[in-house]
Amino acid sequence: MMRLLGLASALLVLAVFAAPPASAQPPGCRQPPPPGIDLPGTFGVHPLITQLGLEAAWDLSRGEGVSVAVIDSGVDWRHPKLAGAVDPGVQFADAPFPAEFAVQPGAPLDCEAHGTGVAGLIAARRDGDGRVAGVAPAARIFPVRVPEISSSTPGAVAAAITSAVDGGARVINMSLATRVDRPEIRAAVEHALRRDVVVVAAAGNEGESGVAMYPAAYEGVIAVASVDGSGQPVDQSNSGAWVDIAAYGQDLVMLAPGGHGYLRNSGTSFAAAQVSGTAALLRAEFPGMPADQVRQRLLGSAVAVGGGRNERTGAGLVDPFFALTATDAQLRQEHRGGIGRVAIGPVPREEPLLSPGGVVAVTWSGVLLLGTALALCAVPVVRRASGRSWRAGPVERPRHEHSTRTPPKTELD
Repeated sequence: MMRLLGLASALLVLAVFAAPPASAQPPGCRQPPPPGIDLPGTFGVHPLITQLGLEAAWDLSRGEGVSVAVIDSGVDWRHPKLAGAVDPGVQFADAPFPAEFAVQPGAPLDCEAHGTGVAGLIAARRDGDGRVAGVAPAARIFPVRVPEISSSTPGAVAAAITSAVDGGARVINMSLATRVDRPEIRAAVEHALRRDVVVVAAAGNEGESGVAMYPAAYEGVIAVASVDGSGQPVDQSNSGAWVDIAAYGQDLVMLAPGGHGYLRNSGTSFAAAQVSGTAALLRAEFPGMPADQVRQRLLGSAVAVGGGRNERTGAGLVDPFFALTATDAQLRQEHRGGIGRVAIGPVPREEPLLSPGGVVAVTWSGVLLLGTALALCAVPVVRRASGRSWRAGPVERPRHEHSTRTPPKTELD
């Protein structure tokens, strides 16, 4: 079953500060998406701009001329932050049996308040209010809407990928996942890779360990996990040897559909958008660089989390500036720094409770405690023996004495 990440196990989409009037229902939507609201005057620069060192990266590249396909719930091109950034795109609809899907004309809007957020994290413009901007604020968005993605057929998803390639996308962002390796989707991904397209996919939010999720786990796809604002892996983010890289994915402010406003959301979907935006920066700065080399540069420049590569964050946290500036020699070394980056803690792992020296100390302490306990236990024995003039036999207990032992309790599950 295909699922739209960020709706199943990520946080529910929440308004940033208060609920505004409901927005109009986009054509083709069964119900209007959650409404967004304007940012308050106290809202500062979006933390991602600092955490990812984007100001420095934008001095080198802003993703000009690069088309990024967003295969998702649609993108609301009416948002001011996406003005002039969204191409017509393609939208798929359910079709009567035996057809799997139908292609509909018209710009695909967003029914589920998901694809618009992804698109904004990739390419929201800096015009007007510079507090919020995408990783590649000059890139273009090619929206591919697959409605009711929780029940979409593999053929429909494969057609969506192919339509993105045919539409000229140089980067594809996919925020969908399934545990089943579908031949149709795998073939479409391989087609995109052969056409020199960088393919990015979210790892998913089920909290699974070692369970491959597709299309993220396909060879050549950049599988993106999620970390919180302090750089720690998010428990809900799926993990495994197939995870390639990580980005921020918790409690992010993003664009809302309906033509205005912002929402908060969490999930690997939105972490993947940051990697797709960084890929757009690279493709604009190095237009002749093949897709596989873009992938290698993204992974080689990542900030190692917890001391090195691991199954929760892959090569580490995406670093746009270092990806743009690293030499080949630097890409072959583990990168541990970053411009404006908050400190990243180690990946949680089991450690021995005691060092070898601690084991010795505890052992001797145990011996001493045992000796003390034996001595204390011997005191009443000596007193009783003395009371009997050291003769064998019972001693009559005073009538007022009773046991103080607590009776056993029944433990209930």
